[in-house]
Amino acid sequence: MESFLFALLAAFIAGFAPFLEKIGLSSVEPTAAYLIRCSAVIVGAIIVISFTPSLVSMEKMETKSIFFLFLSGILTGFVGQLVFYKALKLGEISRIIPITSCYPLFTFILGWVFLGEAITLCKVLGMLLIVAGILLLRF
Repeated sequence: MESFLFALLAAFIAGFAPFLEKIGLSSVEPTAAYLIRCSAVIVGAIIVISFTPSLVSMEKMETKSIFFLFLSGILTGFVGQLVFYKALKLGEISRIIPITSCYPLFTFILGWVFLGEAITLCKVLGMLLIVAGILLLRF
């Protein structure tokens, strides 16, 4: 139950943040907005590091883990965020967010192709709902 509540809180935060970003983007270019957002992330990271007594798990990380986490950060935290801000600045928040939230479709395909994850009826139905939602927003 605790994981469900954290997931629900994460979903709320993920839904609320673009609302704030759309308002913030009204008078600034996406690149400048991204720099402000990154500053907030850095401040948050410094605060967390300051109150974390030991980062022992980082000392034990394998190079492979560091590489893939770094690559993920570049893709989502840099490239993806800039592209997202451009879309958010140009489009309606009610149309942009559902489209950008279809990432589970791509995760499903990558998990199946590269990780050998099983395809189940439930997963396929979920992906079909995502595709239907995207098509409905397009028209």
